[in-house]
Amino acid sequence: MHQVLFCPFCGEAFEGAERCPEHELLLVPWRALPQKPHVPADDEPLPWQSALLGRGLVAAGAALSLLAFVALPLARVDGALAMGGSMLLLALSGTPKLWLVPAAACAQLAILYRRRTAASMRAARLAVGFVACVPALAAVWTWLGARNAVALLAERLHQPLQLQPASGAYALGLAAVLMLIGATQLGAKSSHVPTDE
Repeated sequence: MHQVLFCPFCGEAFEGAERCPEHELLLVPWRALPQKPHVPADDEPLPWQSALLGRGLVAAGAALSLLAFVALPLARVDGALAMGGSMLLLALSGTPKLWLVPAAACAQLAILYRRRTAASMRAARLAVGFVACVPALAAVWTWLGARNAVALLAERLHQPLQLQPASGAYALGLAAVLMLIGATQLGAKSSHVPTDE
């Protein structure tokens, strides 16, 4: 009895042959076939921690937003008087607009947790894209208010003060970009992944 071998390109089985008649490739045993990536069906739920179908970018952007809020400063004041501090400290000190940053990040993670099928993720693209803009808009809104406050303080102290963006501002910008790219890919099948259709 001849061994059944498979074409590494098309996956067709052949008995008693050494080469695929269509592709002229050496046939291999079943175990040596290249593994095709699993492409979930439209209604197949993914595990909550899955990074497939654009979920990883949205989750990374949300996590970066949370990290920036907790640990990084939005801006710093340079000049005769130096000031700074994390966004969390600013929010606790009376800048309530900054609470939109962790709220938006938590909303993104909640959407990813609840929307686990490709079809439901595609339906949430617009919401994810909208929520992705919230942390950056909250930072800009806070920046504009801080710029006016620093200008008044410089006038009152008669000293030059300059408001400069800090690492948190850049991190929120990067987080917004990641989440927006993820929103466009949410629930989309990759064009280079072969399907069994």
